[in-house]
Amino acid sequence: MRSRMVKRAFVFPGQGTQLKEADVHYILSLPNARSFISKSSLLLGLDIEDLLLRGISPKDTEISQIVTYVLSLSLFYTLEASGLSADVVAGHSLGEYSALTASGAISFEDGLRLVKERGRIMAEACREISGGMLAVIGLDREDVLEAIKDIPDVEAVNFNSPKQIVISGREYALNVAEDILKGKGARRTVRLDVAGPFHSSFLKEYGERFYSDFISDLKIDKPKIDFVSSVNGRLIGEENEIRECLRVQMYSPVRWVDVVRTIESLGEVDVIEVGATSVLTGLIRQTSSKLNILGNALEVLEKIYGR
Repeated sequence: MRSRMVKRAFVFPGQGTQLKEADVHYILSLPNARSFISKSSLLLGLDIEDLLLRGISPKDTEISQIVTYVLSLSLFYTLEASGLSADVVAGHSLGEYSALTASGAISFEDGLRLVKERGRIMAEACREISGGMLAVIGLDREDVLEAIKDIPDVEAVNFNSPKQIVISGREYALNVAEDILKGKGARRTVRLDVAGPFHSSFLKEYGERFYSDFISDLKIDKPKIDFVSSVNGRLIGEENEIRECLRVQMYSPVRWVDVVRTIESLGEVDVIEVGATSVLTGLIRQTSSKLNILGNALEVLEKIYGR
């Protein structure tokens, strides 16, 4: 049994998670997960189960975001049904919407609508802006910022761990930046399998339109579970704070290191990644030696239900 003094954090991944077929079948074998996926399919008029089985390209921004959100929430509700609850939640990029839904700040139905429209608008941006994202591994934040400061059309946008920074921008600028960063000692650079320059100022026009059309009048409740925003890395709970973070989220950096530090400050914390992979828990391990990683949702559920 968990000590009353130990908190539990659920962290929700962003789009782009690639699932193994065996993992999809396992998720669909979990009664709570399958019924939730079926409910979501009816609401969307979209066969989520079929999409999971067929697989989705991360570059299919609109569909990938919907499926990731539904999958994350199906696993969240399955964890809750098994007796595992969270004291604090956070999400990386798209995962922020999953975390807000899990916290009770927004309804699942509103979250589903928001994620669908967010994906549609971001897909539109990708058709109009030629760009992408590049992960830089082995250099710290200051080195990356210094290396790219004089390169137009490129920005540091994801501060994932002390030694993993993601930059975003136009293709030519990413090529220039990649050469410079390798020359500065980057251990590795990896092009992310995404369709555009996400979380950069290139998306500001689209983010403001998304806010005006869908966020400005969104019903937001006080979270029932503590929520850490990856926009500013802080615990927030007031309606105006959450709305403002959602306003700028599409074109603002993801401050994951700050999220981890905030969770770390809560004391002894067990962490579960509410997904089928371990991307976020891997980043947390690179950032903190104090947090206790229990694994991803599938690993945790397998210990309860078997496979």
